[in-house]
Amino acid sequence: MSSLPDEPATLRLSPAEWEKILVEHYLRSDGPSGSTPLTFVDATPAEIATATGLENLDEDLAQRAFLAHFSRGAVRSWLSGSLIPSMRDAPLPGYFRYLVLTALVSATDTGVGASHNFRIRLGQLLKAEGQFNSVSGVNALWEELCGWCDRKRAAGEPYRKVLLPNYGNANLIGYAVRIAFPSWRDRSALTQIMRRLSPATRRSPERLVQELTRGRYAHELSDAVSLALSDFQSALRARRRMLLGHRFWRLVQSIDARLAGERGEGRECWRLEVRFNGYEQDIARLALYCDDGRVDGPVWEGALHELETLSREVLPKPLFAALQHGVLVFTEMPGIVWRLNEESPPEGASVVVVARDGSIADRWPLNTEWRALEGHWRRSARVDATALTDLCSRLGMEPAGRVHLVDLTFDGGVKTGRSTWLGRPGFLPRVMASSMSALNIEPSQGAAGNLKVEGQPPCWDLFTKMPVSGRWRVKAQERDSETEKVICFEPVAPERWEFPELPSRLELERDVIVEDSSAETALVPKAGDNAFRPPLDDILEAIYAGPPGGWSEADLISVLRPAMPHDYFVWDFLRGLAEADWLEAVVLRSWRARFWRLRPPCLRDLGSAGVVAAGALGALARRRLEDTAVSLGGEVEYLPGVSSWCVSLPLVRNVDAQELAKETNWPLRGALRPLLPPAPQCWPVEPRSGAGRLVAGLWSFETGIFVPPERHRSVQPVRLERLVRERGDDRDVYRVAGEGDDFVASTRTVAILEAHRRLRVPLFEWSDEKFSRAARSGYFPLEIARALVVRASCTSGPLPLADGTWSYAYPADDETSAWVGRTLGYAVRVDREAPRHDLLDRIIEARRSGRRFKWYESMHS
Repeated sequence: MSSLPDEPATLRLSPAEWEKILVEHYLRSDGPSGSTPLTFVDATPAEIATATGLENLDEDLAQRAFLAHFSRGAVRSWLSGSLIPSMRDAPLPGYFRYLVLTALVSATDTGVGASHNFRIRLGQLLKAEGQFNSVSGVNALWEELCGWCDRKRAAGEPYRKVLLPNYGNANLIGYAVRIAFPSWRDRSALTQIMRRLSPATRRSPERLVQELTRGRYAHELSDAVSLALSDFQSALRARRRMLLGHRFWRLVQSIDARLAGERGEGRECWRLEVRFNGYEQDIARLALYCDDGRVDGPVWEGALHELETLSREVLPKPLFAALQHGVLVFTEMPGIVWRLNEESPPEGASVVVVARDGSIADRWPLNTEWRALEGHWRRSARVDATALTDLCSRLGMEPAGRVHLVDLTFDGGVKTGRSTWLGRPGFLPRVMASSMSALNIEPSQGAAGNLKVEGQPPCWDLFTKMPVSGRWRVKAQERDSETEKVICFEPVAPERWEFPELPSRLELERDVIVEDSSAETALVPKAGDNAFRPPLDDILEAIYAGPPGGWSEADLISVLRPAMPHDYFVWDFLRGLAEADWLEAVVLRSWRARFWRLRPPCLRDLGSAGVVAAGALGALARRRLEDTAVSLGGEVEYLPGVSSWCVSLPLVRNVDAQELAKETNWPLRGALRPLLPPAPQCWPVEPRSGAGRLVAGLWSFETGIFVPPERHRSVQPVRLERLVRERGDDRDVYRVAGEGDDFVASTRTVAILEAHRRLRVPLFEWSDEKFSRAARSGYFPLEIARALVVRASCTSGPLPLADGTWSYAYPADDETSAWVGRTLGYAVRVDREAPRHDLLDRIIEARRSGRRFKWYESMHS
């Protein structure tokens, strides 16, 4: 093996590393080369540089590094046929890099001299004396690759089908010569033409085809490129759109990427997505994607004020222009996400306009209600795209309907690995293809379950009533062309063994000041069940399968909301998981974004009653707990929460707590109750003030929500305000005014409780061994809620009611209800004989009469 004295350390790849990156780049159907059958191999130095994943890597250096890892003896053994694969079904072929080498012989103009003879060119590349004659096994090795890919595909693994060309009279090397596309001459000639074209022409399939088929280029294009161009043009005329993997378009994209890098033209094929988050849906979380298939995930994420600070060099030109105009037009997409690219929304689509104060949107007669976001930005309600045709034209957005090339892709769902999704009902991904496609899905080897496809092109939903597993083959038929991909499902997520420390950029929310704690005497748990049940089991498994660092709130809400019985139910559900010790909410120090992280498992010893397991426990973790309990002579049952929408707590009976902790490797913790002074002394001191903030909402004691100031009609001696920073670069704060000095808090929970305490309008009423909420939103402080859960071994959470609405409830016996009453004062009602406030009387009477409360009416209006 030779060496390169000036080779960077990042390119000193071992033979195994080169084999892996080349297989992933060329052969995997979920890789950058797409899922269409492999009919050509672009082994030009530029493409090899791209395969390494290193940005702006010099082509010549990439070729030299690739060649440096070969030894002439190994090349001779493989290409002569004297060395054959030892394992037919190995994870990697083991010889694919040698086949790429045979394609490189035709694809490069560096180090091969002027000869067109394959053997001479290969000898030149390997710096051998004379021509390299040991090539009698090249065709056979290519055929071996076909068989390897076919066996992998039959086993349901995501690999492309390899279709070899007719080798003609070259029965030793014909495959290598004819499968190589483009050659260095092909690429060089097309590059020179594309240098003279505008980026808009280079990136539009229709415009580029029209340009290149002009007579002036006939003598400049090679025969191979002309043939590929003709085939591509015929496919476009046949209205085929699944052409991202076509050999001509792959060559065009590769050349365009190089030209864009040379000229600093910025990212193209982009999209900007936004999810509106928070209780009031006024937090905009944006993500910028580069749709070139090379980057998995967004290239930037942040808030509106951060997007405005990005430089012209970083942003795509159309997006930079839109920010200059102060108007962003987002089209509604599946999955509660809104998307912006350089094309106008299609006719009939639903859009929202995000506009800056004083922008040109002010001059358009939009019949919509505007909602403040951050700073000088606001968003419209849902608007029909046809009403914005002139505005989109003024913004320079291209008319809808231009040709978009697509691939067979999967969107949404909960990923558990590469090409692998969680196979639970309600959480499967969508399938995206072209509008002319017909879709089919069939089980592959090892698949289990019943999976159906529902919907119409270009977007289909995958549907199942029971968990599915194994590999499935998805086929999109477009006229006479078929594209195929393999998707794998796991019915359970891998067990989480590590729980990362909290990064410095995040901090926990804190509801109360805990001075100390005392040992809690846990009650004897009520009888439990022996299993988790759907749909809650499916929902919890989806949350458990999330990113290791935690879910962004916007992503988590979009995943959960379709599975919730009501739109706003998701907030109560998440709060219940936080109070059950399953999740914890953390906030960014820089702006208002929140994340939800899994809490590590722990054990609580209840003495003779057993041992309770708390924390985030996925299906595999619970199964391990059950197996461990049985091995120790015990058994597991699951303790119900206050409703079927609350997570159950595993209770292990007849085991030694210390032994169980040792076997599970989960810490054993005692039951504690926080020692708190009565409100307001227990509230945290908030360093922020209301200065420099705007009033974004006022609390309505009648409806139990924050409403815009202009719609607030109630007059009460206590006023609760939600205050936001004009630039949106910090979290909200809440100010309670009236019946005492102004009080400022950064947590919504504390502010609502303090407002109700001052006005003496109870937010919760204690009855039947539980506290029930008498408003649309609001909770106990997290520390108090967790103490109640620990005491009762019963989780809190949303409580569905008979009329289709819901409340929120906490378990509480006589002793703990009195403790809560002493701590929260008039914010809760414990004594039934005490005089009630008129508002609470009306709410309770409405509930007893089976009528819908006013605050539920406003929610469903």
